[in-house]
Amino acid sequence: MKKLALLLMLLACISVSFALFATVKEPVSQTLYARNSMQLGNAGPGQTIYLVVDRGTDGGNCPNDYCTDGWDTVVATKLPSGWLVEPSPYYENPMKVKIKIAPDAYDGQYNLTLVAVDEGNYNGLGNMTFYVVVNVSRDVFEISVDPTRVETGVGQPALYNIRIRNTGAASDPFEIKAHEGDLPAWNFKKSVLVNYGSERVIPYEVVLDEENVKVFNIEVTSLSSPLIHKDMSVVVDSKSSLVTDWKATTHGVLIFPALEQLIYGLVGLLSGLL
Repeated sequence: MKKLALLLMLLACISVSFALFATVKEPVSQTLYARNSMQLGNAGPGQTIYLVVDRGTDGGNCPNDYCTDGWDTVVATKLPSGWLVEPSPYYENPMKVKIKIAPDAYDGQYNLTLVAVDEGNYNGLGNMTFYVVVNVSRDVFEISVDPTRVETGVGQPALYNIRIRNTGAASDPFEIKAHEGDLPAWNFKKSVLVNYGSERVIPYEVVLDEENVKVFNIEVTSLSSPLIHKDMSVVVDSKSSLVTDWKATTHGVLIFPALEQLIYGLVGLLSGLL
């Protein structure tokens, strides 16, 4: 009799453990059971990670955007100092939890306690606690520039292709600009969103209004925090000659009438033959 009771208790525990799990879809894919822990990856101070969790407890087979069965929301119950977590809206599918890292967070590992909530226990799930670990690092992206030296005409744009590769767990907007003071008369900036785990190539133009050879830095900085920053040294060689002016037209000009576009294209084609 005792053996039968123990067996029934064991089966009940097993069935509960199988029922209580959450399927995490982003930024990593993992099935979490009660009291399990998961690594979200690297993210910088001030950045925001979106933790995406399926509402269903059947491996993510929720048939539509509103499930009658499954978790209702995910909330945080324990956070590092200065961090913010915005719970997922009730009944959203998949559930999206916004985790914002403290802007002054030092590099290192940080632990958060989250709870998948079954509001009112209407689905018989109760609440399930799980843990996530975030590794804070300022080194969450890579850059490269091609070419690193451009010859152009005076007043003509020198074009550099900036490749930004996001190696962190947070999608983030970045700002591209020339280092302040390197090119005093030039303050052109570009902003671009680079999703986590992806890369983008952005054209960036520089113009000198005199003959000169300038070594300067192209800076790429996260708009989430100035602490997330990289730069790379490049060269612009501005010369006053017919050939360099013609070659510069292949990069276009910053502002010109639309009717002159065909002429610039033809001049650029001729310059390639010289």
